[in-house]
Amino acid sequence: MIQKNKKGIILLIKAIIAATIIFFIVRFIKANTNSLKIFEFHLNYVYLSISFIILLIYILNQFFLWYYITIQSKCSIDFRTTIISRAYSNFGKYVPGKVFGYAMLMYSYVKANQSKILVSFSIFLELLASVLASALIFLISLFFIDKPDLQKYRIITLVILLVFSIMIHPKIFNYFSGWLLKIAKQEPVKWAMSYSQLIKLISLYVINFLLFGVAFILFIKSIYNISFYNFLFITGTTAAAGLIGLFAVFVPAGLGVREGVLVFTLSYVMPPAFAGIIALTSRLWITFAEIVLFGLIYTFSKIWRREK
Repeated sequence: MIQKNKKGIILLIKAIIAATIIFFIVRFIKANTNSLKIFEFHLNYVYLSISFIILLIYILNQFFLWYYITIQSKCSIDFRTTIISRAYSNFGKYVPGKVFGYAMLMYSYVKANQSKILVSFSIFLELLASVLASALIFLISLFFIDKPDLQKYRIITLVILLVFSIMIHPKIFNYFSGWLLKIAKQEPVKWAMSYSQLIKLISLYVINFLLFGVAFILFIKSIYNISFYNFLFITGTTAAAGLIGLFAVFVPAGLGVREGVLVFTLSYVMPPAFAGIIALTSRLWITFAEIVLFGLIYTFSKIWRREK
């Protein structure tokens, strides 16, 4: 009973934090609505449609990259099951703590008689690749934008890159993972991927995130006429927002945290009220794309099972 009450209190606190952040973002938009009066809203359906298609490709690429990681880690299952299980588990990130989604994914692999340790390594590797790719894009973007207030984050981002780059070296990772597994009284497992393969993986994540950057700037242009000149800045700051949201385990899918960072950064290139609107509507844009992709994968999986 005490344990259940404790979990309930923690979930309530997390929900209050997320709701509070969103409240202040909405309040920020309302406080800056006067800046919107000089603009006329014209929703560009062409840009919106193209951005949505590219976003779907980006999310699907995330599934493909996960499949590639499991192959390299020697714990892969068949391609169809991988995509289906990943589509299901993708919604687990909306549960505070971000553990539920990975638990769903782990269940699919354990059911297929794959090693829990190797699957855990793959999950850890995916998180590392996402962090490094996001940090790299943000760091590079800082050298191509003239925003003095953001230059102070170069050192922080560079430190993150260096620390995680060292962590993923197979020799170092195998040493620490072996030590942890020994404490947990588990058999040691060595990471099968070479350092060059890891660099290749991170490069693929960088390319895919740049694809997301294209989708996002087109989404913005469907609402606000921003120049493509700001592509690298927007992609970099979006990467930073996603990175911070990734570490915000106290809220589901970084809800509110990511939007707060976007409001702050996008305000450099557009009116603050527009930045707030785009930060909030982009969450709906992403969530709707995930729902659509899930629906498509679910439908095709049903058809495939009938044919089988």
